[in-house]
Amino acid sequence: MCLFFIASLLGVAGLAYALVEVPDVNAATQIQSNVYYYSDGVTEIGQTGKYNRQNVTLDQVPKDVQRAVLAAENRTFYSDSGVSVTGLSRAALAMATGGEKQGGSTITQQYVKNAFLSQEQTFERKFKEMFIAIKVDRQMTKDEILAGYLNTSFYGRNAYGIQAAAQAYYNKDAKDLTVGEGAYIATLLNAPSLNDVFVDGEVSETRLERVKGRWKWILNGMVEQKWLDQATADSAQFPMPIKPQPSSSKAGQAGYLMKLADDYVKQHNIISEEELALGGYKIITTIDKDKQDAAVAAVKTQLYDQLKPDKREADRNVRVGVASVVPGDGAVVALYGGPDFVKQEYNDATRDDIQVGSTFKPFVVAAALREGKYDGKPITVEDLYNGDSGLPVKLPDGKQAMDTQTKKPYIVPNEGDQDYGQISIRYAMEKSANTVFTQLSADVGWEAVRQAAIDAGLPEDTPELAAGPSMALGVSQPTALDMASAYATFAARGKHVDPYVIKEIRKNDKKVDFPKPQPKQVFDEEVADTINDVLVGVIQNGTGKEAKALGRPAAGKTGTTDSNLSAWFVGYTPNLSTSVALFGQDDRNHRYSLKGLLGDDSEDAVHGGGPPTKIWTAYMKGATSKLPAENFTKPENPAPKQTPTPTAPPSSSAPPSSSAPPSSSAPPSSAPPSSSSAPPPPPTPTSETPTATATSSPPGGGGGNGPGGWPWPTTTATATGTATATATDKGRPGN
Repeated sequence: MCLFFIASLLGVAGLAYALVEVPDVNAATQIQSNVYYYSDGVTEIGQTGKYNRQNVTLDQVPKDVQRAVLAAENRTFYSDSGVSVTGLSRAALAMATGGEKQGGSTITQQYVKNAFLSQEQTFERKFKEMFIAIKVDRQMTKDEILAGYLNTSFYGRNAYGIQAAAQAYYNKDAKDLTVGEGAYIATLLNAPSLNDVFVDGEVSETRLERVKGRWKWILNGMVEQKWLDQATADSAQFPMPIKPQPSSSKAGQAGYLMKLADDYVKQHNIISEEELALGGYKIITTIDKDKQDAAVAAVKTQLYDQLKPDKREADRNVRVGVASVVPGDGAVVALYGGPDFVKQEYNDATRDDIQVGSTFKPFVVAAALREGKYDGKPITVEDLYNGDSGLPVKLPDGKQAMDTQTKKPYIVPNEGDQDYGQISIRYAMEKSANTVFTQLSADVGWEAVRQAAIDAGLPEDTPELAAGPSMALGVSQPTALDMASAYATFAARGKHVDPYVIKEIRKNDKKVDFPKPQPKQVFDEEVADTINDVLVGVIQNGTGKEAKALGRPAAGKTGTTDSNLSAWFVGYTPNLSTSVALFGQDDRNHRYSLKGLLGDDSEDAVHGGGPPTKIWTAYMKGATSKLPAENFTKPENPAPKQTPTPTAPPSSSAPPSSSAPPSSSAPPSSAPPSSSSAPPPPPTPTSETPTATATSSPPGGGGGNGPGGWPWPTTTATATGTATATATDKGRPGN
């Protein structure tokens, strides 16, 4: 029976071999353009330029470069049969079990896939590939196959073939490549987009170190095959490729939007990098043409038209990112990535290295409303906390949060060292009182605050999003798109939807199927309604007053960071959420202070309530002009508003002194309510000046810290909530 089974398999294989013909070189080698459209499916954003391919003969490729490719991809190429049975088995098993897609192919198989078949990972394609590869290996010489492989492979940067790759990465012909350059180009064959050391026009140090490891592995492989001597391999220096040159067809915002779409389809495994590069796709994005134009116009009129870089240093190299998302749906309808993709490829709306400052504070309140309790009672936004500047943060066990470097209490100053006395959480949000939110986050638990931010929409791997006392002040670095998405969760009454940028994809009039992100209820509606109500107050009565000019119900929060290195405004209506991030970055990629931006007579311009809010308002006026003016849903069971008592705070939250540090700030249960239609009046600052207990300070003055401001301890954001804080802040965000 076993012999019969084996004989049957051999018979089937023989029949398949006989029936499978080597096809003509397929149309995949004739690259087409991808065309990108706005959400109407008619108005074109742009398209990929003509493909970059120039075939060369094998004798035009240095022998060392040929061998570098063999060392990277198929060291037994000249002796094998053209098919790797073990590689095919691994790939088939991965496909059958739903595992990660694998190639498992020899150079001959890869050439067959490139020249005769498609890039899709299916049993049918693999089956054909195997038998065609066997026939090709018999019908063509190894040199012919290798030449075909080098000329049909994709190397990234829209380069097909080794000649195009040599020009794209080293600005030279293939015949002039060195062994080191050839080894780097060989690394690209494995994963072009992952092994290009440039990311958005800038060198990625992390990627560079990883790629150097593979590059060295290729050189050592050449040594093992006796194609290169050890001394040459050891002395080789990594040949840094040139910076990618964006196509002129991607000028203005087009390049940012097209790359955003490309990244989305690749990251969500909708289309492989190779298939996308082959082109022929009609990609309809979610970007609304009118809203996109409104974003560009708002940045121009509210910022760039007012800059005088020849007279003011702060006006030079100022950068801004804008992102706009539909609440409850996730569609990205506008995105401003920079002044011109050709001149600045890095997308400022999707970069994750800008501290968000006090725009993080709503996540603290979300955590408090969702699960925070004090003395067994739920926390409300009307609870009173001590808003004086210079308060040490206390942990739930009554101990002070300590800075492990200075061994002194973690001290929190307010913007301008302002004392507020006893104020409600609501009023603290309007004035962005730091001390209230650092203590509130400690009461709720830092891990709970971190989780609330993640649930709202910040990625878990957001830089500096670590649980600790500084987290409440916004040391984390989400993208502008992340923040627009997270605030959209509040606008959608607690429903979060991951942002997406692709509406529809077609190729040859056939629709490409892919899933649309689905909404998830991450906060109770009452929690979201309360946050919306509080953030409406920030615009009506607080630091975001510039946004009142929108003329319709809106909520939002300002944010300014240490030394005025960045300024934010994130705000929303019930039907549109938008974030604006402003920062300065010089030609050497160093950050500089925004202080003095737009002139010395506009000192407030460096804060979130300045240009970011003005840009937001100008954009939202245009973007919402055709949308209904909707009201936010009011909380069903609002807590009675508390009256602040700045001159006589309860003993449980007394201002700190050298002998009596404050205990956790419990809200008084008998405080009388104030008018439900107006926030508490600003309290008169107390005359008592607390004694600072920490002596270290971060770089810069921080968030508008005025004369006599409190020293600021350098802390970390990884404290567990037991007794100490243990990681390092990168600056103190303000309001």
